[in-house]
Amino acid sequence: MCYHFIEHSFSRKMHKEVENMTAADWQKHVDQEYMVNIRRELHMYPELGWELEKTSALVRRELDKIGIPYEADVYGRNSVVATIRGDITRFTIGIRADMDALPIQEAPSDKPYRSKIDGVMHACGHDAHTAMLLGAAKALWAIRENLNCRIKLIFQPSEESKPSGAKTMCEHGVMKDIDRIIMCHVNCVDHTHVLSSCSGITNATSCAFHINIRGKGVHVASPHKGVDALAIGIKIYMALQMIISRELDPFDTCVLGVGKMNAGNTIAQVPEVCEMSGSMRCLKESTRDWMQERIKRLVKSIAEDMGGEAEAEFAADPLPPAYNDSEMYSWFVSSAKKVVGDDKVIVLEPSPGGEDFAYYEKEKPGLLFGLGMRNEEKGCTSGAHSALWDIDEDALQTGAKTFVQFVIDHMDKNP
Repeated sequence: MCYHFIEHSFSRKMHKEVENMTAADWQKHVDQEYMVNIRRELHMYPELGWELEKTSALVRRELDKIGIPYEADVYGRNSVVATIRGDITRFTIGIRADMDALPIQEAPSDKPYRSKIDGVMHACGHDAHTAMLLGAAKALWAIRENLNCRIKLIFQPSEESKPSGAKTMCEHGVMKDIDRIIMCHVNCVDHTHVLSSCSGITNATSCAFHINIRGKGVHVASPHKGVDALAIGIKIYMALQMIISRELDPFDTCVLGVGKMNAGNTIAQVPEVCEMSGSMRCLKESTRDWMQERIKRLVKSIAEDMGGEAEAEFAADPLPPAYNDSEMYSWFVSSAKKVVGDDKVIVLEPSPGGEDFAYYEKEKPGLLFGLGMRNEEKGCTSGAHSALWDIDEDALQTGAKTFVQFVIDHMDKNP
């Protein structure tokens, strides 16, 4: 009882101090040049999945410089979790940044920060995410005496690959002492400094699938004596598209794509085996489950009708949909408008793209928001996962300021 009395008294004192703190008092600690330098260093030396030795070392180096305590490798290899105001336990806000890059060869350019690692590139903005979280960390640490909640800064590996970094960190207990969690994803759809979010689903459930087809190989001169596995595969491919266009509610988003199809080894034989692999994205888990069963039946029946055999297999651990908490969305809107003004805060349309931030949101209320970095004059117009991807770095300060403003505005909330 005595402990809680002391903490609540401290809360009232801090709340009064924060009320007297103007935006200028804390915004001066948001270092734009610092974040640009960090982002460019990360962009030049991208790493994949869990193999983030240099990236993790950079994050730890910067946290050491700032003076923020952290745990490394506790929640998964090369993960880093830093804590500000660890002495306050009544309420904790988590802020997450993913750190991994993509196996993409960056397009040739004269940019001094172009990737120096062949076949690897930060083509999804995770370098910006990490830089913005370090920038926010620096600003929050500078005003830590004015803060009235604990803040956990989560630097996550492996958002783009399996096993999911978010899932692994959750399995290791990273969310145990976090009450609310927030993240930012940059994009080149919205113009620089535009902030976007919504209440409800933001990202689709993602599920990989594999289809194995077996026929009977014969000489191409005698196709009637065999069973063409490739022909079965083509018929299955066309039928999959018909499910989407004719069996699903047009207002129920589902995207299905076959990304790989292999059959045959020679020009003179009817293929005996055909393999197809792809990904399915649905906004609803119920739609995903229905699609899985429908595809299994369809694949089996088409193959049998053509004299072959086939089965469809789906990933055992499909990525769940990401879902913004409605209360946190209202918190975000109020803070975002203070940073960029009413006209630059817009509604985020749900995306068929997957986002493993969903694993954090399955444990505690969370919010994903978008940050526009599109600038035609600077050539920042390409979509994510493109070899031409680049961002307008002017918006880095907006992301960091939004994190800080969110903490200041809502640190007195008690779940």
